[in-house]
Amino acid sequence: MGLFSGLETLGLKHTDIEIYEKPEAKEEVEKPKVAEKKEFREEDVLFRKSYNCPVCDADFKTLTVRTGKVRSVGQGDYLRPLYKDMDPLKYDAVVCPYCGYAALSRYFNSVMPIQRKRIQEQIGENFKGLVVSKDKFSYEEAVVRYKMVLYCDVVAGAKNSRKAYSCLKLAWLIQGMLDTEKETMNVNDYIELQSDEQECIKNAYEGYTMAFSNETFPMSGMDEVTVSFLLAELAYKLGKYRESLMQISRIMGHANAPARIKDKALDLKEQIREQVKNEKATE
Repeated sequence: MGLFSGLETLGLKHTDIEIYEKPEAKEEVEKPKVAEKKEFREEDVLFRKSYNCPVCDADFKTLTVRTGKVRSVGQGDYLRPLYKDMDPLKYDAVVCPYCGYAALSRYFNSVMPIQRKRIQEQIGENFKGLVVSKDKFSYEEAVVRYKMVLYCDVVAGAKNSRKAYSCLKLAWLIQGMLDTEKETMNVNDYIELQSDEQECIKNAYEGYTMAFSNETFPMSGMDEVTVSFLLAELAYKLGKYRESLMQISRIMGHANAPARIKDKALDLKEQIREQVKNEKATE
């Protein structure tokens, strides 16, 4: 007997029907697979760029970062550029593996005859060659390459601003190494690197200070206001608060100083005020 039994007497047929239709079995639709995020590999954003050495005329290749493959995520102390996933600064020092001539990529082909002669005589004749990594550079390798750049700048008698820029970029690189490898680095190496960074900051400050009064702008690709702010930050790092405040005053009085840099200069002024206050409190 069903719920509709007895209705047959009323002339109704098929009283064994179901009240509700059973839902048809739906074909399972396969959900689209979410593409797995590919793990970042430094090697994937590098390629081997060809160079011709302006000192010894040798052809060579060195690892370079592909344009647009690394994302900038702002700035750190003393204008240090910050990037996501890797540090492209490791690849900006170009070194000839045959004669030892080295320069930042923007300056690599800028060699005057007298500079070529000095590099050949003081570096090339004694250079023992350079082993170049095929896949990527470690921070240790990059630091050696930047030191070669600075050494060549000094031997060649480069402008003060160029030597200062090499010191600045080496300081940035060392800071990146300290940030990235501090957990695995032994204490002595860490302290030594901190000392090297401070030495680079000191030399960058001295170089740009000298260049400010006798070289034209742009300087290392920076205008006068940017160099003033850089000097203010470098002076602050060196504990030269009076000199830092002088540069900040220069920025605040500059008619063409962007509001962004003025704001950063005021933030730095406040840091100096707090630092001086704390130092007096501990005397």
